[in-house]
Amino acid sequence: MNNLNIKLVSENYIKENTTILENVENTFIKNNILLVQDMYLQDVLGSRLYDDIISQFEDYKVDYDSGVTGITFSDYVDQKYLTLVKNYIQPMLKFYVLYSSVYDIYSKFTNKSIVTQNSENSNVVSEKYIEILKSDFLNKAEFYAKRLSDYLLDNTTTYDLYLTGGSLNSDILPETQQYKMNGWYLKKSSKCKNINRNIL
Repeated sequence: MNNLNIKLVSENYIKENTTILENVENTFIKNNILLVQDMYLQDVLGSRLYDDIISQFEDYKVDYDSGVTGITFSDYVDQKYLTLVKNYIQPMLKFYVLYSSVYDIYSKFTNKSIVTQNSENSNVVSEKYIEILKSDFLNKAEFYAKRLSDYLLDNTTTYDLYLTGGSLNSDILPETQQYKMNGWYLKKSSKCKNINRNIL
């Protein structure tokens, strides 16, 4: 079971590389990062590869939090994973975080109801526009998810845990669904065996 508190992308990365403003609270960005890693990234990687990546980053975090100095990610995380995270996983995660964060930014829960957030210096957009934004973020997230999946399929020797299935019902095999973008289905050429490809 992976550690659900290990982030593969930081709140600052999300703010610096998306339209989320600096004054947005880090707490809900963090929550959405952890959510999309568990819901979407794990489906693309499969649980065995996902858990291995998380565990290596966790080893770094444990020592960093305990005060060990002079350490870097490369002291704990395989270079192949650093490449995967920087070039493929983080670009995908940022758009899934945007997709999952839209309603958090638009509204909030109070002890009486769910209310729309507003301010004196800005106008709240319409519900229709929010749905357009969500669709755009999802299209971009699935584009990068497909690119990540294709890269892994082209490098199965390097990422040997990718197509390695587990024996438990809770084990997640890499997702082989087609990604729908702009009305078109982009069919994956999967090398996975014993996985139902007719999901959509």
